[in-house]
Amino acid sequence: RLYENEPSAKLQKDISKFNNIQMARKIQLNSAYGAIGNQYFRYYNLSNAEAITLSGQVSIRWIENKMNEYLNRVLKTEDVDYVIASDTDSIYLHLGPLVKSVYQGREKTDESVVTFLNKVCEMELEKYIESSYEALANYVNAYANKMFMKRENIASSGIWTAKKRYILNVWDSEGVRYKEPKLKMMGIEAVKSSTPAPCRTAIRDALKIMMNGSEEDLITFIDSFKDDFNSLPPEDIAFPRSVNGLRKFKASGTVYTKGTPLHVRGTLLYNFHVAQKKLEYKYPLVQEGEKIKYLYLRRPNKINENVISFLNTFPRELDLEQSIDRDAQFKKSFLDPLQIITKVIGWETERVANLEFLFA
Repeated sequence: RLYENEPSAKLQKDISKFNNIQMARKIQLNSAYGAIGNQYFRYYNLSNAEAITLSGQVSIRWIENKMNEYLNRVLKTEDVDYVIASDTDSIYLHLGPLVKSVYQGREKTDESVVTFLNKVCEMELEKYIESSYEALANYVNAYANKMFMKRENIASSGIWTAKKRYILNVWDSEGVRYKEPKLKMMGIEAVKSSTPAPCRTAIRDALKIMMNGSEEDLITFIDSFKDDFNSLPPEDIAFPRSVNGLRKFKASGTVYTKGTPLHVRGTLLYNFHVAQKKLEYKYPLVQEGEKIKYLYLRRPNKINENVISFLNTFPRELDLEQSIDRDAQFKKSFLDPLQIITKVIGWETERVANLEFLFA
């Protein structure tokens, strides 16, 4: 059993190095498949491209059906779907009923459950998957079985908001055992670079509470973070974006044309007002393709607009700091992404007033 400790600097470099190598190989393979389906590729063959996708679908559906058959037989159930979700090359099994049946009347800890599930995967499930894929290879008359599956994560809980959008509370990842669970996230706002950095951190913390705490704990955390959020400087709560189309949407009389995207409109307004106040020496004008940040504004304000963008430093000379719509920023950058997840599990993000005390 390998517990994760703080890796040394050399080990951290090796982890990054080999992860980059495997990602490069994965992207190369994906690119090769895409090229085969491109009519302008030298080795274009639509039949081969379709064969790749269809083989993948058959393989994952095959093992999904086999695992359901196996677990229904072991747990003496009928037509229960133990496969929570499946992806291109993976399935997610609900083994809670198995744990419940084994630990019935016995004391259990997170450590003992993870150890038990690890043994089940190594000694039973992986062997069964291997034999199932051997059967598939024989069924389709393949020259050899090239399908292999290994256990990746053991998680105590998980939340799916949509296809390829999920969070897992992982205790063991490919044999690396954690003293405290770690979150594995796919397609969740917390890992998106378009979310302000403080909100990414806070969303991660909120998700940990959702996995290991209570609804009341979450609401208390949200209230506390909102106080912190309202004290942060404009630069920290603004949305980061790349800006394109400045020439396309610029207008001489009205600064911007109708239909200008929000962040582009904010950038054109920034350039206009900075130039008008002759502040270019302190705040460089934004050029095409640069990285900017933008903020929502409350009306009325000095420029009578609902957005302003900037480069790295918010221009205080425009006298807009008191007009920043912090409620809108908080909702769009933190609360909305979080509520996508809380709605799935039926949790609230604020205390709901009711009249129950009248009938107590």
